[in-house]
Amino acid sequence: MEPAHGNGVELVCKQGHPVTKYKKLRAWQGHTKDRACSGCAQPIDRKDFRWRCNHHCDWDLCEVCYDRHWTRVIHSAAKVQDPALRLELLEAMPEERRPSPDDPPFSPSKHPPRQGGAAAGSAGAASEASSSVKSTFFLLIVLACAWVASAMCYSSGATKLLSGGDKALFPDPWLLSGVAHIGGAIVCKAIAYLTKYDAEQDKEAVDTMSASVVGLMYGLENGLYAKVLCDVAAESRHDVYVLRPLVLAASGVLAGTNKPSARLVVSVVCVLLGSWLTSTGGAGFLTSFPWIALAGWITIFRWVFTLNVLPRHGGLPSLWCFAGQMMWPSGLVGFEIAFMSNHGSYRQLLHLPNPLEVLKIVPAIALACGLQLLIEFRVVQASSLWTLGLCIPLLQVSTLGLSVVTSEGDLTLSNLLGVALYGVALVVEAAAFLKERASGTDANGYLKL
Repeated sequence: MEPAHGNGVELVCKQGHPVTKYKKLRAWQGHTKDRACSGCAQPIDRKDFRWRCNHHCDWDLCEVCYDRHWTRVIHSAAKVQDPALRLELLEAMPEERRPSPDDPPFSPSKHPPRQGGAAAGSAGAASEASSSVKSTFFLLIVLACAWVASAMCYSSGATKLLSGGDKALFPDPWLLSGVAHIGGAIVCKAIAYLTKYDAEQDKEAVDTMSASVVGLMYGLENGLYAKVLCDVAAESRHDVYVLRPLVLAASGVLAGTNKPSARLVVSVVCVLLGSWLTSTGGAGFLTSFPWIALAGWITIFRWVFTLNVLPRHGGLPSLWCFAGQMMWPSGLVGFEIAFMSNHGSYRQLLHLPNPLEVLKIVPAIALACGLQLLIEFRVVQASSLWTLGLCIPLLQVSTLGLSVVTSEGDLTLSNLLGVALYGVALVVEAAAFLKERASGTDANGYLKL
């Protein structure tokens, strides 16, 4: 644990991996084996957060030792006379703990812990923090709108290909899921390549095994949703997404990134009721409920595992790469289940009723599939799983608005009540988000993984 100078100042585990993950054990972990700090050997309670690397090494560091390490680095940097070497030492520190190089002797007391954000008392820092909060808020709005567009494209395209029974343009939902995900993987990998992303140089790059496990769950989840999209009415109601806010809230609580609270429960109830009432259908949802519920359970475990490996930094290129890594195995899941459940669908590919129409739609839903996954990663990276859950009913609200504007549907009292409930939840959560971020309270649960 003794800090080193130069390149050795970085905090690493026994295998040399950077220690950047701040997490606590899941609800089902830590009951049979006690954990001790690898720095001071003191026991770490299973309810406490600890620091780890991103490679699942058997190595944990308590918060006291973590703080002690970076305090030593600050003291070491304060004693260095060479400005270049001093800057090198400071740049090795986490950004949220890094003092200004123009402010010797870098007194640790001037720099509160990571959860307090930047040094207090500076008007410029406060202004910068306020600007950052607003930027994040507007980024989330843009991402939510982009997610709605990609979800609409994927759902409508899949339903157009799968509906019609024996006269459907595409023979099997699992097979379509496989084709769409392989196409999405190609798109994501191509974009990551064009951005010159190099996984070998990225310390947070997701390993192939972890991406494959998440991808397998993602493939099962989307294949089940594709079965629901065979029904035109289910697609028009967006049945696939009705339970998603609840699923994402549960994922956040299980992962420890969203704290259970009365506000969270009330918001989830308002969002679920709002989503249900805003939909243009009702009882028909019960027909597809078994598939949606099963997919929802898979979604919960998929997100809990994803948050253990999702890159915290690196921008969009690393997320494009991760999405591409996931989609190869998810596509293979679709192909495998299609072969086992309906192997004749492969022969039917040679006799499609309208191959040109299929060739136009499949690339569109492949792109939408990749974009949708990327946006979900970015929203969770910028905020939390529950924030992503809040974005989901925008799909139903947008569809309702379009149907009213195009005179394809009537606006009912239940629709208005649903929009109102959803609006209340949005306002409450947006106000809480802005207040927590502006006050320096870390509302970003993802950073605690």
